[in-house]
Amino acid sequence: ARVASLPLVSSACDAVSAAYASTKESHPYLRSVCDAAEKGVKTLTAAAVSGAQPLLTKLEPQISTANEFACKGLDKLEEKLPILQQPTEKV
Repeated sequence: ARVASLPLVSSACDAVSAAYASTKESHPYLRSVCDAAEKGVKTLTAAAVSGAQPLLTKLEPQISTANEFACKGLDKLEEKLPILQQPTEKV
């Protein structure tokens, strides 16, 4: 969540999403392929989430520890790379 909320990452994701949507809108054949792929990904994701939930619950303490280390690393990265606080338009 923290990485996704960084202005550089967020604005880059928005730009990619807009380009994807525009491409789908402009090319009907590609749109049908993308729609099928999206449906497949949603189905697989739902199955993976439900299947992984017991494992995630069991590994919660380890996941929490890994998250703490990742957040500390992100703090250091944000200090060393202030460009992460800029949107893509300014970079």
